[in-house]
Amino acid sequence: MKKQLIFLCLLTGASSAATLLTPATINGGDTSRSTFTDGNITLNPLEAGSPSTFNDNALRLGIDDAPTPAGTIANNANAFNDVDTNPNNGNEQQLQFIFAPTIGFSQMTWDFSRADGPGPNDGVFITGFVADPGATLSGAITTSTVSYDSGTGTLQLDLTGADFGGADGILNLSNLFASAGQTLLLTVTDTTQHGAQLAITSISYDVVPEPSALALLSLGGLALMRRRRG
Repeated sequence: MKKQLIFLCLLTGASSAATLLTPATINGGDTSRSTFTDGNITLNPLEAGSPSTFNDNALRLGIDDAPTPAGTIANNANAFNDVDTNPNNGNEQQLQFIFAPTIGFSQMTWDFSRADGPGPNDGVFITGFVADPGATLSGAITTSTVSYDSGTGTLQLDLTGADFGGADGILNLSNLFASAGQTLLLTVTDTTQHGAQLAITSISYDVVPEPSALALLSLGGLALMRRRRG
């Protein structure tokens, strides 16, 4: 029994508690910051496909406000926005995630967010997954939805006005292998309203045990159990 308990402890030790990043940690309260990295994850804000800078809000992550182009609205500096009603013109605000080989995307939270037009290109899109990330929604979510397209490796969130409020919506991702070592790109678009936005309140990642390590632990566990039975 003692050896079996040791094996279970080893398996438990192969995984770790998720690391949670707040907007204050990511932007450092500095509107000149154009990237964040801690060795496990790198986050880059983009606007119209070009590097941009984070806002300085400690509670909601976004892109620092920029001059308003003609025919569009002013950006909300405390969120990632689509500044017009065209999801195909490439001017959307984006967040790039770059994960280390043994790090996977586990959770993201937001509040005061909406992107729910009827078009196929409306919503919050996260591209770059190599498998189904096992996405579910929780928290202050009543009518918003999430779906995964295996053909394109894209996760789509439709965030409805009914869920627009100060309590967090939560995206949970159960399959860390789907994003480990990958580069993901989050984009916010909407064709039916100005001001589609995603105000991120936290981003979490977790360590993905290497398959070889799990295999060794499993073999060791089997050996212990066989000895015990013998």
